Amino acid sequence: MNLGTKMKFIPVNNSIEKAIAFANSLDQNYLKNTQKINQKEFYIPTLDVVNKLRNEGWQLNGVDEQRGKSRKTINNFVQMIHPDFAIKNNKGKDEAWTSLTITNSCNGAKPLEMNIGMFRQICSNGLIRFDKQAEKEKIKHIEVNANNLDKFITSVTNKTDLILNDVLQMKRKGLTYEEIKEFGIEAAKLKYANLDDINIDDLFAVNRVEDEGNDLWTVYNRIQENLTQDVTNIKADINLNKQLYRLANQYSLAV
Repeated sequence: MNLGTKMKFIPVNNSIEKAIAFANSLDQNYLKNTQKINQKEFYIPTLDVVNKLRNEGWQLNGVDEQRGKSRKTINNFVQMIHPDFAIKNNKGKDEAWTSLTITNSCNGAKPLEMNIGMFRQICSNGLIRFDKQAEKEKIKHIEVNANNLDKFITSVTNKTDLILNDVLQMKRKGLTYEEIKEFGIEAAKLKYANLDDINIDDLFAVNRVEDEGNDLWTVYNRIQENLTQDVTNIKADINLNKQLYRLANQYSLAV
């Protein structure tokens, strides 16, 4: 996010070995033999999904995991990007790529979830994830789903056009000063119970030349970056970004 801000995901450069090194819970042997975690009978390992997505051209971009009070890992998180599904800037260069954020519980108590969104990296800029019900897959750890993973992979990949169209709509939507201010206030409410805790103008700070402009996509990126830069909990970060996307989408669809 801002210069010097830590990434929410640990970059792994499309390497399975690096992913497991930084998120041990991706290794089934580690979960079963070291952490002694009892999994559902038809548990779907995160790496099974990752490998199927890689066969479809998705690249492994970053990982993280969450531990509980017992120090056992509760959830693991993977972010993937697809270089073929990109948004270009006004110079014709790739600016953002379609992304998938995978969340999986280590024991299978909760469904594996895939959220489709965008990843934007300019200098040290970090992650943009947004979600609508139509761009999400929840996969329960049951036999029929374990046997039909390809169906879910195809389904989520086929939805990439939806998110690309959303971004293009945002890029075409110009905002007035009053609309930008209103957007910033509504965005701040998603994080702060008391708006006295934040200077709204700080949300519009431009950190690089690429972030100058008053179209909805550019304003959304500035607000997203400045609002989430100090959110270190991965689940809280994902949830805040989902809400920010829904808010931006409302402005995009407004006449």
